[in-house]
Amino acid sequence: MANRMFIDNQWVPAQETMPVINPATGQPFSVAPSASRGDAARAVAAARQAFDHGPWAHTTPRHRADLLRRLGQAMHERREELVELVVRESGFPRPLAEAVHVQSAIDYLYDVADRLLPSMAFTTPLNPHTAPSMTGRTQTTQGVVAREPFGVAALLTPFNAAVPLTVHKLASALAAGCTTVIKPSPHTSLQVLLLAELVEEAGFPPGVVNVISGDVAAGVELTSNPGVDVVSFTGSDTVGRTIAAQAAATLKKVVLELGGKSANIIFADADLDRAALEVVGNTVTNAGQGCLLLTRTLVDARVHDELIAKVIPMLAAVTVGDPADPATAMGPLISAAERDRVEAMIRQGRAEGAVLAYGGHRPGGLDGGFYLEPTLFTGVENSMTIAQREFFGPVNVVIPFSGDDEAVRIANDSDYGLNAGIFTRDFDRAHAVARRIRSGTVNINASWGINPDAPFGGFKHSGLGREGGAYGIAEFLEHKYVSWPVGVI
Repeated sequence: MANRMFIDNQWVPAQETMPVINPATGQPFSVAPSASRGDAARAVAAARQAFDHGPWAHTTPRHRADLLRRLGQAMHERREELVELVVRESGFPRPLAEAVHVQSAIDYLYDVADRLLPSMAFTTPLNPHTAPSMTGRTQTTQGVVAREPFGVAALLTPFNAAVPLTVHKLASALAAGCTTVIKPSPHTSLQVLLLAELVEEAGFPPGVVNVISGDVAAGVELTSNPGVDVVSFTGSDTVGRTIAAQAAATLKKVVLELGGKSANIIFADADLDRAALEVVGNTVTNAGQGCLLLTRTLVDARVHDELIAKVIPMLAAVTVGDPADPATAMGPLISAAERDRVEAMIRQGRAEGAVLAYGGHRPGGLDGGFYLEPTLFTGVENSMTIAQREFFGPVNVVIPFSGDDEAVRIANDSDYGLNAGIFTRDFDRAHAVARRIRSGTVNINASWGINPDAPFGGFKHSGLGREGGAYGIAEFLEHKYVSWPVGVI
C-alpha cells in the first residue's frame, strides 16, 4: 500500500508519494500516496456511480449490517498489524493503541451492525390529517416519512484517532446507505489504507468505499466537487471554517467535529485524589492531542494548593518515551511543527504572567523524536491566550474560582463547547451545574468514556452536528414525506 490508493475496488498507483514519519524517532519509515485533485475526483466519480447506479443505496439494513460485521471480523484478524501501525505512525503507547484506537473501533462496528441498525426505523407512518388541499378542497391524507441516504459522503479524518474516527464516520455513512470517499490526515495515511484492505476483504461492492491519501489539494477537491453531497470532518476549527466555506458553493451538508478547550470544574468537596488523577490523564493521554481532553482545570480556590500538590508528583511520575516500550505512559507529539507550535504557546503563557508549575521543556535523552514534558500552568486568568486557545499538546492550565456561578461563568467563557467535567460529592449540585454549561458533553466525577449510543459533538466553535450511535447515522440521512389522499369532502 506504499503508493496505492483504493478507488472503485481497485488499487490505483499514485503519481506522487509522501514520507511517513515515525514521531518517536523523527525519521521516515515508509511512504504513502499523495493524491492529486484528479485522483480525488476519480474517487468521487466512483462513489457517485456506485450511489446513483449501484445497489448499495437500496440494500436492506440487514445486508449493510452483515458487511459491517465482516469488516469488524477482518479488523479483528489483523488487529496486531493495526496496533503496530498506530504505535509507529501516531506515536501512541501500545496499551492505548490496543484498547482505545483499535479495539474500540472493532467494538463500534459490531454495535452498529448488531444493535443500532436493527433498531432504526427507516420508514415512519404518520396519522391521517384533514386540511385544505392546494386545489382549495378539504381532503384527508395519510403518509410516511422515509429516511433515505444522503448520497456521496466525503470523510476527512484526523491524525489523533485515525482508526476509531474513520470507523465511526464510515460505519454511520454505510449504515445510512451512503457511498464514501475517505481521506485521512497526511500523518496517518497507512492506518486508513490498511482499513481499505480490510474493506476489500469484507466484500463491499465497487465504489462504496474509496480511500485516498494526500494533503490540501485532495481535500479541496473533496470539499468542492459537486459530486459530493455531505462532508464529515474532524479537526481544528480553523480548517473547519475553511471546509464549510468551500462546501457552501455547492450547498453541501457539513458535519464538523472541531476543537475544544474543555473545562474541568473541581469543587472543594470533591475526591481530590481522584480529581488529580483525572487532571493528569487529561494532560498526557495521546500526548494531549485530543479535542475532548479537559485541559482547563477550574478548581475551588479553597483547595487549589492541595490539588496542585497532588498533581505535580503524578506528572513527575509519568514516563515519557518510546511508545513501543511497555513502560511508556506518554509518547511524542505527531510532528516537529506541532511541537514547535505548542512550545511557542508555552512561551506565550509565561510572557503573559502565568506560572510554569511543572514541565514545559523537551525531556533529556529523547532527542530523535518530537517529545515534550507534561506541562502544568498555575496563576492563570481565563482571559490569557493559554486559557482560550487549544494547545493540542500535553499542557493543562489551572484557574481558581469561588462559588458555582463563577465556575460556570469561566467554563462558558470560551469560543469552544465540546466537553466538560465536574467533580463533587453533591450529585444534585453536579446536575444543576451540568445543565448550565454550554457543552456537548458533561462528565460527572469521571472523564469522557466511550458510549456507542451517545451523541458526540460540540456547541459554538466546537462544531456542527453529532457523531455516534443513531445520532451519527442520522447525519447521513435525508427525510422524504410521501403522502396520498384517503378521502375527499
